[in-house]
Amino acid sequence: MSLTHVLYESASGYGLFEVVQAEKIGAKLVEVQSTVTDLAKFGKYVKAKSFVPFKTAADALENINDVSEGMCSDALRGFLQLNLPK
Repeated sequence: MSLTHVLYESASGYGLFEVVQAEKIGAKLVEVQSTVTDLAKFGKYVKAKSFVPFKTAADALENINDVSEGMCSDALRGFLQLNLPK
């Protein structure tokens, strides 16, 4: 099974990125992991697919709590169902 998408959760909402190029062998290397802090390098590996902002600060807090507990909120489930291939 290969990595096809990356979900990013931030204080402002959820971002979904499509993986364009993946580095399976070196994925755990510090050099590869450091690309997420360099936009030019990161952009070579993924492209932005979709973003959904949280409606309120309370909504953001509820979603981050769900994620930290391993739960998928209805908002996240709907976002993923809408944007991931079937």
